[in-house]
Amino acid sequence: MFDSFLHLLGIKPKAEVVLDSRPKATTTHKVEKKKISVQKLAKGMTVVELDRPWTEIPVLFQEITIESDKEIALLQKYCQHVYIDYHSYNTIYAEQLRDRKRTSIYKKPNLTPQEASAKLREEMPRATKAFDKSRKHILELMADVQRDSKIDIEGSKELVSSCVDSILSDETALFWLSKIKNKDEYTSEHCVRVGILAIAFGKYLQLPREQLEMLGLCGILHDVGKMKVPQHILNKEGPLTPDEFKIIKEHTVLGYVFLRNHGGIDEQVCTTAYNHHERLNGKGYPRKANEEVLSLYDRIIAIIDSYDAMISDRCYRKGMPPSRALNQLYKGRGELYDVELVKQFIQMVGVYPVGSLIEMNNGQVGVVLTVNENSKLEPVVELVTDAERNLIKPISIDLTKQPKDENGQPLKILHTLADNEVDFDLEAIIKGAA
Repeated sequence: MFDSFLHLLGIKPKAEVVLDSRPKATTTHKVEKKKISVQKLAKGMTVVELDRPWTEIPVLFQEITIESDKEIALLQKYCQHVYIDYHSYNTIYAEQLRDRKRTSIYKKPNLTPQEASAKLREEMPRATKAFDKSRKHILELMADVQRDSKIDIEGSKELVSSCVDSILSDETALFWLSKIKNKDEYTSEHCVRVGILAIAFGKYLQLPREQLEMLGLCGILHDVGKMKVPQHILNKEGPLTPDEFKIIKEHTVLGYVFLRNHGGIDEQVCTTAYNHHERLNGKGYPRKANEEVLSLYDRIIAIIDSYDAMISDRCYRKGMPPSRALNQLYKGRGELYDVELVKQFIQMVGVYPVGSLIEMNNGQVGVVLTVNENSKLEPVVELVTDAERNLIKPISIDLTKQPKDENGQPLKILHTLADNEVDFDLEAIIKGAA
């Protein structure tokens, strides 16, 4: 099935290069610490610092690579939190991702067009409330960042929690709503979309709710540093000069510094703002850090940040269709992005992502309602135009049932469309589903 995805994305499958993230005997790396509660300790983590002197606990060395439940219990007895080596943290999650098999645990039953449409409309009111509040909150938060004021982090956490509730129920509604875009509010709306996609991807990876909320918070706050960049550079329609691009790249550092200085924000959120443009090959920015310092959260947000940026209209270029963006991610696997995470992301999104625009072979345009788990290349779609692209009352069809058009010809998807390739009001159609 994955090879079928690659074929439709215009990619010729080849031998996969899998990065082995296990530490090598000859590898040295700079220790970057991550503060965690002792309740989150797991076997394989390397503890490099405590919340008290090492001499106050009964251990021989001032560093522990946890190998047993007994060692975890010992640290939990004496400490409230500890600092672990990011490298060991990454190793654990990379191995979990590599070993995790896609089973029926995540898969949902295929829905009829009527069931898919009804489920969307059932979830839409809650999703709309969460989405609208998120957009408003992020706009206010970005204004606070510009003023160098303290941000409402508790409000951010509440909004992320409500998005998690909606996505755990059904992600379709928030996927649809994330298609509503205002080019003049790109940065704030981009942050909302990255947060939503990150939560949905975390759900697909079967991560626990606590990690879904952390992913959502990392997503909505990853680009706050752009509010510290001169707006005339950020919104420049023409090509950037080398000096302007250098200033743009500083948003990662500025975001990290702002989040660290305003307190009450988890260190992981701060470091993801710092690291979301770093790449596995060490050619990203701002530090040219390599894969050894990039956490699971950093890697996920890097993929989703790139994907949403590619499919969105920017002040200097038009967005591309989702299929082309997935192609770009796949080409960058191993060098720019985590191999396994890219593969899993493509499988989650599919060639025809929920909420994406598609053109049928007879010229009609539709929006993907839901993906058929057993036939991902034949989703349930809602046709919104006729063959001449005149708006019609939406008609839901299941492509696995081999439907035909009014002339008796089999209906098939021709290709995906970028949002800018239609001249009707997509927002009105989306909100009409509420």
